[in-house]
Amino acid sequence: MTTRTCRAPGCGARTTRYGVYCTTHKSRYRRHGHPEQHAITKADLKPYLKRVRQRIAKNADNPLWGHCEDRWSDLVSHAKEIVAAYRGGQASYRHERIAAEEVVKLSANVEAREVIETTFAMFLLEDHQPRRFRSDGAFRFQLARRLRGLTETNSGTWVDPSTGRTKRAYHELSPRACEVFSRWVIKALGGVGAHLAKLERDEEEERQRRVNDMHEATAALR
Repeated sequence: MTTRTCRAPGCGARTTRYGVYCTTHKSRYRRHGHPEQHAITKADLKPYLKRVRQRIAKNADNPLWGHCEDRWSDLVSHAKEIVAAYRGGQASYRHERIAAEEVVKLSANVEAREVIETTFAMFLLEDHQPRRFRSDGAFRFQLARRLRGLTETNSGTWVDPSTGRTKRAYHELSPRACEVFSRWVIKALGGVGAHLAKLERDEEEERQRRVNDMHEATAALR
């Protein structure tokens, strides 16, 4: 039988029996949306959350934030309808139903504003550091992971017998459910997130232009 090697760049390990990646990269693909994608952590997102909150505070009277909360509320209502129909015996698309349950769970445990701020922060991070995401799919997976990470209901704990320390384990979504979940969120909030990212980028470019102008003026002194 021909031995196949993993398609991930630089990996020479054997693939799983019917897959194109080795066990490690297959797991990473399922968890992160790309075999080379690394997790975006809470610490990674912190400076971008700060920028988002500053932007919101700067425009505190703008009705946009209320509209965003309304769009999140509409998504939650849609998700609740899917869950209720399933519990009532109606046939449903499994991955959509799982995604709906995740939306309902998130809304029950996390304030709408926190969900919105985290979503916007992910768009700022993607715009500022695009190489952190190996593909569009990887961005969607990381968005879903960061949102689900806002509530402890998506994780469990276990005791490491070798150290005696309690560790936390993350409950993963199936890739298809993750796609549904993230696409819903992006449809509801992504337009505003992308616009905020553009505002931040434009302001940064303007600041850099002023610095360059000052350097040129200084160099021209006689």
